[in-house]
Amino acid sequence: MIFFVFFFLSGCQFLGTIANLGHRIYSIAADDRTATDDISDVQINMAVRHALGGEKAALMMDVEVTVFEGEVLLTGVVPNADVLEKIMTAVWSVNGVRKVYNYVRVGDMPELSDTTSEALTATQIKTQMAMTKGINASNYKLILENGVIYLMGICSSDEEYQNVKAVLMTTAGIEKIIFLTRKPIED
Repeated sequence: MIFFVFFFLSGCQFLGTIANLGHRIYSIAADDRTATDDISDVQINMAVRHALGGEKAALMMDVEVTVFEGEVLLTGVVPNADVLEKIMTAVWSVNGVRKVYNYVRVGDMPELSDTTSEALTATQIKTQMAMTKGINASNYKLILENGVIYLMGICSSDEEYQNVKAVLMTTAGIEKIIFLTRKPIED
């Protein structure tokens, strides 16, 4: 039974890696940022995950790592404050990390059915953003956890910001939206 669980998790991780790679290739092609920026974020993300894995392999499953322009968003649940402190130390040890948004909660792990439902909702939101005129969905990274949407990215205009906000605000079951977005620097 344990072998099956590890095999299943490894298979999921493999499929997730393949899906993420496909998404990254699409994002690099459609992204307003340079390919170098995107590659740098992928490298930082991998280094952070490696640092967390060095602390405790289970942290890889307990904490979600999202990187955008050197800024790291951490979400998830850990059992106690000591683990959270180790996570923060590991993340800040990675070269290229400019800022850390720590939204990791201390407490009990959510039920699998809750996380599955939220993953489906997040996919629906991403699809809606991609289909909405005036939104360049590849400029955003969206995490949905525990009823909270965390949105990282760059809004190209006030109109795009309003369009993104409208999509997020009309999604059922969302309790809170945390915008970690900004406008690009004007030349």
